[in-house]
Amino acid sequence: MSDNFIPNADSLRARERLLDIVERCRKDRHAAFPRAGRDALGGDALPGLVIYGTRGMGFPQQLDAIEAVVARNPGLRIAAIIRDDEVESATPAPIRKHRTLSESEFFAHAGEFEGCLVVDRTCTWYPGVRNKVRLRKEGLAILRVEQFLNAPALNTGEGYYRTHADYMLENFESLLRFESVWADEQSLQTYYYALASFISMNHEYFAIHCGDYRERYFPSDLQMRFAPDCVYADCGAYDGYEALHFAKITGGRFGAIHSFEPDSENFRTLTRNVHSYIAAHGPAEIFCHEFGVYDRNAFLGSSGYAAGVSVTGDAVPGQAGIHVCRLDDTLDELGHLRLEIEGAELAALRGAEGLITRCRPTMTLSAYHLPSDFPDLIGFVQGTGHDYRMRLRHQSLEPGVLCVYCD
Repeated sequence: MSDNFIPNADSLRARERLLDIVERCRKDRHAAFPRAGRDALGGDALPGLVIYGTRGMGFPQQLDAIEAVVARNPGLRIAAIIRDDEVESATPAPIRKHRTLSESEFFAHAGEFEGCLVVDRTCTWYPGVRNKVRLRKEGLAILRVEQFLNAPALNTGEGYYRTHADYMLENFESLLRFESVWADEQSLQTYYYALASFISMNHEYFAIHCGDYRERYFPSDLQMRFAPDCVYADCGAYDGYEALHFAKITGGRFGAIHSFEPDSENFRTLTRNVHSYIAAHGPAEIFCHEFGVYDRNAFLGSSGYAAGVSVTGDAVPGQAGIHVCRLDDTLDELGHLRLEIEGAELAALRGAEGLITRCRPTMTLSAYHLPSDFPDLIGFVQGTGHDYRMRLRHQSLEPGVLCVYCD
């Protein structure tokens, strides 16, 4: 239990639920899976798939994963992809040659999809459960995307965060000991439900203690405060949204913003958005660096694309790669550090150890890319010699934006 406070009844219930999930999953690895999914995929003939919802940065990678499962399971097929009406209300262009409909078109022809399984993404990227009742009224079985990608009746390969699930189940007792590091009740409950979600492979448990995705990396309940001379390192800047959101919440009063984005296409979008901001608001100390952050200065191999570019190790001639740098060699000051870098968080912290020791920045550390993120990142923070307060927040209905906040 936490050493920082006496857990309340909600925390105790969350803990008991987690312990029950662990006990059941040790007896039956898929004990927490919804029965509807087992029934839909457990018959003699596999159903067509309706991929419902395309909004969000993770869609291309999730479509990759779904297509890989379809390829492994003869008889499985993608019947249609449904785009959000808010994204594209007219008849949308086919996505990767799959039949693609708007929500309105889909519900107008829902009878064509009788017997299909809906692979649902709609509540992954924004609050609310949209059209679930309508889908069920049409008699369609529904699985959230991560449930489908771990479905027990299918050959899913490594599944979706399956490595996390197995690691956390195997090392549960050691992970449970980290319940004592959290500084408030919400962090403790978020931790319990995060472990429950990963271990069960049923990410619906994330919904029990999910924050508002619109607040992303700056949850209002944390009341984060930044000095007017704060130097903010935004690592994994992507399109610049988080950097410019920081500029907004500080009222433009900051020392400097350094945005690090190694992917060339993302970097172009980042620089366009920063230039637009400066054109609208006047000169600002915002600097864009076409680098990733790591524990060395190098050109390293990479995999993935769009929002999912990650370091794979030493560069191989003819294969994809990115430039990376140590923050200790790049910045002189650091007031706040945000790391959302696809599993390179620990390496980046090691490359910024001098700055962290000297400047004691506040930090936002993504803690979901690797199975061992919790012990690795918490261990690093505890080893800095600074008495950081650690809190945990989760702003999404999937693993993303699960962050350790250090102040």
